This record gives sequence, C-alpha cells and structure tokens, in this order.
Amino acid sequence: MASLEQIQQALDDLHARYAKTLRALDLALEQLESAQTPVVKKEVAQDELMEAARLMSLSDLNKEDLSAQDIYDMMLEASDSEVRDKVGFWAVPLPTADEPKPAPNKRYTTK
Repeated sequence: MASLEQIQQALDDLHARYAKTLRALDLALEQLESAQTPVVKKEVAQDELMEAARLMSLSDLNKEDLSAQDIYDMMLEASDSEVRDKVGFWAVPLPTADEPKPAPNKRYTTK
C-alpha cells in the first residue's frame, strides 16, 4: 500500500501537470484570438451604400442632378431616422442626478 507521502507526491505531480496544461490552453487561446481578424460589416455596408448612391446619381431618374455624395448623405440620414423610429422609447436618455425631480401628484398619494 502506498504511503501518505507517495500519495501526496502523486497529487502534486497531477496538479503540476494540470496547471501546465491550463497555461498551454490559455496561450493557445490567446494565439487563436490574436490570429483572428475581426469582421467589419459596417464598412462593407457603407461601401455598398456608396455604390448604390453612385448608381443612383448616374441614373436617368436623378431629376435634381444630385451628386453621389448628396444621395449618400440623404440615404444615411434616412436610415438613421428609421433606426431611431424603430428604437422608439428605449432610445430616450435616462435622467441625470442634476435634473430636478418633478413634484409627485399628491392626489394619488394621499387617498
């Protein structure tokens, strides 16, 4: 039968191997995260929006003879307003501590 010292030595060895494996996994994870390039979808969408604005400026339907940049700005403004409309109530900024609180309605609190 193994003595207490042998059991303790075996546990220490297992703990050391476990810690070494964890450090190796952390290092591998850091390398993997640094190797991945972030996907930037916003720039692609803006490029597509700019291309659409360019095509619209060249179109015969461009009666006002707007430039591609003017059309692009109009499209951005329209998309921003659509987002604000869809977000609605949730986009209202929270009150700050500097703003005075409105007086409570006494009628409902006293009855």
